[in-house]
Amino acid sequence: MLSENLTSEKFKRIILLIGSAILLGGLSLFIYLSVYNRHWADDWCYNADFRHKGFLGTVAGYAYDVTYTPSRYTVTIFAGLLQAFDIAGTQWMTPLTIIFWIIGLIWLFRKVACLAGLRSATPLITFFSALILYFSIYLTPHLYQSLYWRTGHLTYTTPLVLTTWVFVLITRQGLLDKLSKWETALAGILSLLAGGCSEAAATVLVSSLATYVAVAILYRKQAWAQKTIAIALVSLFFAIVAICLLIFAPTTQIRSERYGDPTPLLELPLLIFNYTYAFFVLSVRDYHHILIAVISALAGFVFPITERTFKFNRYILLDVAVVIVTMLLVAASLTPSIYVEKGLPALRTMIIPRFIAAFGFALGGWVAGSGLREVFQAKWVQVSATLLLLISFAFPVYTITKAANWVEIYTQRTQAWDTRESIIQTALEAGSRRVTVEAIDGLPVGGIRDFDPPGKTGYWITRCAADYYGIKLDVVLP
Repeated sequence: MLSENLTSEKFKRIILLIGSAILLGGLSLFIYLSVYNRHWADDWCYNADFRHKGFLGTVAGYAYDVTYTPSRYTVTIFAGLLQAFDIAGTQWMTPLTIIFWIIGLIWLFRKVACLAGLRSATPLITFFSALILYFSIYLTPHLYQSLYWRTGHLTYTTPLVLTTWVFVLITRQGLLDKLSKWETALAGILSLLAGGCSEAAATVLVSSLATYVAVAILYRKQAWAQKTIAIALVSLFFAIVAICLLIFAPTTQIRSERYGDPTPLLELPLLIFNYTYAFFVLSVRDYHHILIAVISALAGFVFPITERTFKFNRYILLDVAVVIVTMLLVAASLTPSIYVEKGLPALRTMIIPRFIAAFGFALGGWVAGSGLREVFQAKWVQVSATLLLLISFAFPVYTITKAANWVEIYTQRTQAWDTRESIIQTALEAGSRRVTVEAIDGLPVGGIRDFDPPGKTGYWITRCAADYYGIKLDVVLP
């Protein structure tokens, strides 16, 4: 009787709801931390240009301005839209990103499930979407720069959301009787914007779309392939245009000269392989990724990816495909830095391969668990897997409690920033021409540049901020 209750659909649904609630609670914590968002580093240069040149004038800086990074035109566009609301815009940035990201993942899973005839129950899809997104954020090496600093966020996190929605539009076409022209146009625009955020985002977008097109051509006799190939090609075309716009921008040329000659093309494949291999070795050694796969495998055992009976070798082939695509996309995300800088990208960039890896580990685990369900069908095994899945939720709970420690750190930084802002505003109201302010240490949040006195690394930030405020800033170090 007990075993029947533990394997009943009602009990399993409750487990899904518990898991989803925990993971969504973790995402809510990340959203809450956005109340501490403020302007840092490059933000001040963007802000000064928006104030003095206007929105269109700043966007036009793509063609000539080499003082910061206006070559990443999407960052400039979105930064201008957010700056129209000042600090509030920066605070809204993170919640909007997480909300659109989780909705996009849920829709994408639903569309793919419908096309492939797989499970499409909303609780199950919500659970996996929340699992992937929560750990993509939690495991980001430099969370502050990737999610809460406007320039870093728009450069590396925003394109992941846009790319997700490009694939939502692509897969959606497979369920329509006729190709939607306006959705095809929208997919092209989103591809152009996603690719215009950064080189790493652009290479991942082109690689993922090219992979999709190749698979669609391989399965060209299938209805879904015939219906989606056109919109996928349009998206791929605009993604390639985005890469070209980044490559030939003046700022890109200046940055490439700073790093000297790029990696020779003959050496590039080996370096890409070595760095990608090292990334996955470290990911496997990191118990977080293993536990993501384990939780997903348990969920796959309790909730198989399909209700149909498949041969075990089909699950193996699908898992192999997941591993290959995951490795290719991670390699694509690392390629620009390996080519130009001959090394790994900055930590804030790593949210891109982290998202790809979390997606791959979760999906691979789900497929593996579903395959094992075909082999081990004894009642006691199903009961054990159900109970273990419930117990496994202790892991995300543990990580959420650790993440909660960031509240105090972020609060202290924001209080220091707000105090300094008050001093500057008071000086402006008094008609002062200069004001003395204190730099804010970036080490507590992993490092981020702030105001510096002349001769120091961050003095260019001070100059941009002084230009924005219209007052001379004398900076003292803490």
